[in-house]
Amino acid sequence: MLKSKPSIINYLNATFEVLYKTAFLVPDNLFNTSKENKWTPAENISHLVNATKMTLLAYTLPKFLPALLYRKGKGKSRTYDEIVESYRQKLSAGAKASGLYVPKKINYDRDKLSHQLLAEGEKLVQAIDERWTEEQLDYYRIQHPILGKLTLRELAYFTVYHNIHHTEIIRKYYL
Repeated sequence: MLKSKPSIINYLNATFEVLYKTAFLVPDNLFNTSKENKWTPAENISHLVNATKMTLLAYTLPKFLPALLYRKGKGKSRTYDEIVESYRQKLSAGAKASGLYVPKKINYDRDKLSHQLLAEGEKLVQAIDERWTEEQLDYYRIQHPILGKLTLRELAYFTVYHNIHHTEIIRKYYL
């Protein structure tokens, strides 16, 4: 399913596109409205904009920084399914977004927010595509706030799943 850099790029593009389209399926009166004490659709998307910006930073830092801060990996990344399972376990154990990952409680403009998400997604995909080789995705690591140290490939896997996870939340509660 999801292993090579081209497949990661394809899945990332697809998840950002689906999120964008999902934002416009939500009725106007629900876009900034919370149901069942959940984040609004707008807050879910704002969270993903912020998360994507931070993820982009990991892929645009000078390459010596992740190596210096977190040491290089052993050239092996966990699979997509292993990353998903690890994240689900952390969520089940009570892990939650914190700090800058928590969206502001404001009324968001759907067009502006959705286009911002697409733009950040495009920057992320471009950075992965242009700056990192297949091999480097398995060697360079970065710190994730919930999952700990991840290779850049694992971080890309997480980003794919994270987008899917929030799309599913929006669909479940607001569509």
